[in-house]
Amino acid sequence: MKTESHDSGWKMYLFFSIVLGITAIGSYLMADYLWRFGMEPLLVGLWIVFTILFGYLAFGFTHAATGFFIRRLGVRSAGLPPSPDLESTSKSSRKPRIAVTLPVYNEPVDRVFAGLRAIFESTVSVPGGDMFDFFVLSDSNQPEQWLAEEAAWARLTRECNGIDRIFYRRRPGNTGKKSGNIADFCRTWGKHYDYMIVLDADSIMTGKTFLHLVGMMEKNPRVALIQTAPRLVGGESLFGRIQQFSNRLYGEVFMEGLAFWQESGGNFWGHNAIIRMKPFIRQCDLPKLPGKSPFGGHILSHDFVEAGLLRRVGWEVWMAHKLEGTYEEGPQGIVESAVRDRRWCQGNLQHGMLLFARGFRGRTRVHLANGILGYVSSPLWLLFMILSAFAIGSNEDLLSAAPNGGAALLAMTAVLLFGPKILCLIDLLVDRKRTAQFGGASNAICSVILETVFSALLAPVMMLFHTRFVLTNLIGKTVDWSPQQRGASGTTLDEALAVHGWQTLAGILVGTVVALVNTTLFLWLIPVLLGLWLAVPVSVFTSLAGPGLAARKEKLFVTPEEICPPAEVAAALAPVEIPPGRFRGVVASVLDPFLNAVHVSLLRRNRRRLIQGNRENVYCADDVKSAPSKGAPSLQIRELAERFLSFGPGSLSQDEVMSLLSDIDNMLWLHREAWLRPASRLGAEWNDAIRMQRASL
Repeated sequence: MKTESHDSGWKMYLFFSIVLGITAIGSYLMADYLWRFGMEPLLVGLWIVFTILFGYLAFGFTHAATGFFIRRLGVRSAGLPPSPDLESTSKSSRKPRIAVTLPVYNEPVDRVFAGLRAIFESTVSVPGGDMFDFFVLSDSNQPEQWLAEEAAWARLTRECNGIDRIFYRRRPGNTGKKSGNIADFCRTWGKHYDYMIVLDADSIMTGKTFLHLVGMMEKNPRVALIQTAPRLVGGESLFGRIQQFSNRLYGEVFMEGLAFWQESGGNFWGHNAIIRMKPFIRQCDLPKLPGKSPFGGHILSHDFVEAGLLRRVGWEVWMAHKLEGTYEEGPQGIVESAVRDRRWCQGNLQHGMLLFARGFRGRTRVHLANGILGYVSSPLWLLFMILSAFAIGSNEDLLSAAPNGGAALLAMTAVLLFGPKILCLIDLLVDRKRTAQFGGASNAICSVILETVFSALLAPVMMLFHTRFVLTNLIGKTVDWSPQQRGASGTTLDEALAVHGWQTLAGILVGTVVALVNTTLFLWLIPVLLGLWLAVPVSVFTSLAGPGLAARKEKLFVTPEEICPPAEVAAALAPVEIPPGRFRGVVASVLDPFLNAVHVSLLRRNRRRLIQGNRENVYCADDVKSAPSKGAPSLQIRELAERFLSFGPGSLSQDEVMSLLSDIDNMLWLHREAWLRPASRLGAEWNDAIRMQRASL
């Protein structure tokens, strides 16, 4: 698709000229400083690593500086012209069809469906809300999780009158992870819809935002994807609240700078975005990468690549960074954040195989490179510190001369590190109304100072985490993409010791050796070592809800969504009252007539017939595990069902339970047998559940 672009390429050239200019100055100052000591190979290596890292700092600083001046000077933001008329979109003679997809994988059921309810109710309340259908796309592979999702879906559709608007589908295999889940939906239902809005398990969006996104797509036929900038909400722990505050305060300025240079060459973050279905289906069927995991196989961080594939053939990808009504939750502790980063690290490093892929546009390559550097920069910082230590060990004048000869360099580095925070704080303080939404000027200033201290303590911890992740991937180790833990459950002392213990020991060991060898160098390293020494108590303390609540009472780390919570956010995050039930899960799916019927109706009747001797055996083919291998006994499934009834669900393995739950005929047989068999032929768990049911009648 070759079309005229909205791009004005000078913005990208201007932006990166500034980045390169700042980098060149810093590189020159470092070279000038090291030159006086003789540019031996060790110092040359130190200069090269410094230049890369300084350039990365300059890249981040330029985003903040550009965003700040655009906002303060009142320059028109980069965006999609013209602004759509929401009324005309909802009243158009041709109403587009939009699928709202919610992929889940063993996520907290109550939170997922509370969020979906809030989004659905907000959508049906706006004009044009009937254009949207909702799909829960489950890849969950645990029996209780699967059945809880079905029960929650049935309850939601009944209570919201959404039986023809809210749909549930479980995919038995997790092939391709989230991208495979979305691809399966596109193959099955994609042709029925003009657009798809992709959510995450913790996403919250308003109906008005949905309508706004659809209007922008309708007005701009060259656009294939619009990514919103979600605000973090739901922070309960101190860590969660600090991240939430940082995202809300700094994010607006940084997003303005990002939008300035990327324009129609934007990126996709995998959720809270709208996609035009036809080009997405045609262009974004992701291939497997050659080789073995972690770099080969299925593309894990699929979103960056999908945006690049759309851009490759001329479609535009934009970011609606000023659009309100889009939210998500973040991790509540350092450990949970590190677990998420470990998954993202593997996916982003995988992009190294695509960085120079044929046809990708320049902006796409920048996005891919930035994602890679986000993790590779940590081992580079560690390498820089190691090289510096060796250089100082061989020439102590390097350190003693730093305050004089390197004063300009130190000052420039400090500006790049702390300048963005100062600019974002100034941007806030000049707007009285916005300042009040962050708890007032004094509270906002205190919050920024405390956040800066916390970030300084956290930086060396994350540096070691990311270094470890990068190195383990380089030696061929891969990770499972498990669901993110949500809620401020808190990190225990044992968990913190297991995760951070090696970091603390490394900090103590390095500190001891350096203090014995060079006291001056030890003093320079204290800001780094302190974060490692305190890693365990800081991780435990910041993961708890108590300190977060105390900070909120003092109006620290306050965000506009806390001062005046949007109705959708309040509804999605409100504690869920589960209606009392006599039994749940696997037992309920067998005994409860309604839940049994719901479960059976949702099973796909895709069958495979295996001929063994003169007998024909029928097995559900939704999952390989649900069909016995060749040569297996013909009555294997029925034997499992007999043991299931005689000794209870606990007598079977998880895979065996999944096999039973995946077989339509077997589920109908189990329901009938459980109610008709005498108590002597049923396990105690079944008899107890039946007695409870009969007593309530």
